Amino acid sequence: MFYKKLNNSILWKKIHTLRGLIKEQNNFKKRVCWKCKKDLNVFDFLSDNLEYTAGYILNLWQNKLFEFHCCSCFKYLKREELMMIERELKSRTCLNCDKILDIFAFSKEYDALKIKEIEETWLNPKFNIFCSRLCEKQYYKKRINKS
Repeated sequence: MFYKKLNNSILWKKIHTLRGLIKEQNNFKKRVCWKCKKDLNVFDFLSDNLEYTAGYILNLWQNKLFEFHCCSCFKYLKREELMMIERELKSRTCLNCDKILDIFAFSKEYDALKIKEIEETWLNPKFNIFCSRLCEKQYYKKRINKS
């Protein structure tokens, strides 16, 4: 399973760096959602893409060739991609409680995963799948207690 730990100190450091970089810009670009025209926030964009540096985020943001979606419109795109994954494998079973779950329930529970990570996890039978984080914790707790 992919685990992502949100380290607030890293996020705040990147926000601070991004603020400094924005102040140096002569023409900081205001953005709206490509689809619904809702105002977008560069700091939200940064927090959703923590694997990139603040400078890289600013370069993407300022690039005239790119357009961005708000979270709501992006979730709709994610839904379409999940449907494509579902065509390959409709359901999996929770390793702990044997509950049958679909890709949508899984992606909702593990919403921090990027679509590629969801696809790799869901389609690989070697990855353990759980219906919830609670079931996941219970499963590993049982395994530790057996040892």
